[in-house]
Amino acid sequence: MHREEIKALIREVLAEVFSEKLPVSDDGLQDTRTAWKTLGYPSYDAMYKDVRAGLLREGKEVLDRRKPGAKIARWVVDIAAAKARLAQPPDQRRSI
Repeated sequence: MHREEIKALIREVLAEVFSEKLPVSDDGLQDTRTAWKTLGYPSYDAMYKDVRAGLLREGKEVLDRRKPGAKIARWVVDIAAAKARLAQPPDQRRSI
């Protein structure tokens, strides 16, 4: 193998090891970067606005799944819980 082929192979393996992508699921956990589409939001920012406003709650519908000792959060959405929360009429939603 040539040096460039080895570099390309190493890049491919490292990308696979460190990507940490969750499988796409209709009712399980899904990475925030893809969950907005599943939940029917027009954009990631629109979903993030609802998280900041408290509609989707941290620890209930939006979860921090960082590895032990990691400083950067890895946010995922519990799709089933988020769909249930969004389906509730606004007057029946309780905050945290």
